[in-house]
Amino acid sequence: MKKVYVILGLSYFLNAQTLQETIDYSLQNNYQLQIFEEESEIVDRQAQIESTWDDPILKVGINDVQADHPVSRNVEAMQNQFVAVSQTIPLSNRLELSSTIEKEKQKVIEQKRKVLRVNIAFGVRKAFIEAKNAKDNLNVLDNYISFLETPLSLIVNLSAVEQNSVENYIKTQLLQESYKLQREKWLEQVAIAKERIELIGNLKIDDFSDEVVLKSYHLRSQSELLSELELQSPELKMVLALKDVANKGVELAKAKEQADITVTGGYYQRFDRNDYVSFSVGMPLFIHDKQEHKRVQAMKRANIQNISYARTKVQLEQGLKITLHQLKALYQELKILKESSYKIDKLIANAKANLLSGGSLVHYYELFTQRTNNRLAVNKKRLAIALNENQIDQLLGVTQ
Repeated sequence: MKKVYVILGLSYFLNAQTLQETIDYSLQNNYQLQIFEEESEIVDRQAQIESTWDDPILKVGINDVQADHPVSRNVEAMQNQFVAVSQTIPLSNRLELSSTIEKEKQKVIEQKRKVLRVNIAFGVRKAFIEAKNAKDNLNVLDNYISFLETPLSLIVNLSAVEQNSVENYIKTQLLQESYKLQREKWLEQVAIAKERIELIGNLKIDDFSDEVVLKSYHLRSQSELLSELELQSPELKMVLALKDVANKGVELAKAKEQADITVTGGYYQRFDRNDYVSFSVGMPLFIHDKQEHKRVQAMKRANIQNISYARTKVQLEQGLKITLHQLKALYQELKILKESSYKIDKLIANAKANLLSGGSLVHYYELFTQRTNNRLAVNKKRLAIALNENQIDQLLGVTQ
């Protein structure tokens, strides 16, 4: 039965290649997420610990042992053996506050987990985006390299006027080697994307069978996206949770200015004399302003978290605004490149038709080279657009 499970697990391991399947698998198998699960359990138990009193202290002993008669217990009236119990009793609500702080820390861990989930999805999408871009570039390069496979015997078809332009044709032919080197680079990019998937989600993937669907964020209003950011960003919520922990820390520091008391009761047994019971209450004397200093420290920590929240909010908002502006600019640049592509295609069609009537073969090759470079430029813009959209997904806390 165990062998069957292993085989089934391996099958899923190799075939989880769509974007969402890869994200889901990565979320289930990420090591850091597993660490957060353990930390959450630790904090949960700490909350229970903080809500209970300190354990009582049991004391057992003997008093006034005589050097001359160490075994005798009835020489002096002070000689006795005793059992005593001490218990520290809090007079403030510090236990409830300490437990509440641990519960607030639990929220911090939960938001850290969400931040990590978003970053995992971001990393997986980035790998898919880069793999798609590499494949698109490989298609462009393969078409161009195939085009340049035309036998050099075509040179004889050059018109007499172009016999002096054979060098240009040969240079165009030499481009084949250059583009083959570029092709190797994009093959490496696909391999790198696979390695990133394994690093992020502990998943080996043999191919990328899915694409990242663009969400056209450039068509949405900035104010709408900023509202989503404030409501959904796990990073902002994490800083807010840290802020709550710090504020509770101030309350706890104030509560600790009320000293706890320690109550001790004991039973003392004497030979040949009456037994007796002892009872005492002890409490620390705060005479060195330590508690006040601790309260001020807690207030400073809370102030730091307030500043951190404001800083994080500005960083996220400005990051979203900048990315949105970049995205709009990229779409404008892509539009220009597409218009150029359309014009180049028309020129190529005309140049190809003119070849039959003695048109320039060199010019035809030059136009084809222009189209190849144009398509590579288009792919580069599309890559930038997809990466910017992925950045906005990350800012908004998107995992799907």
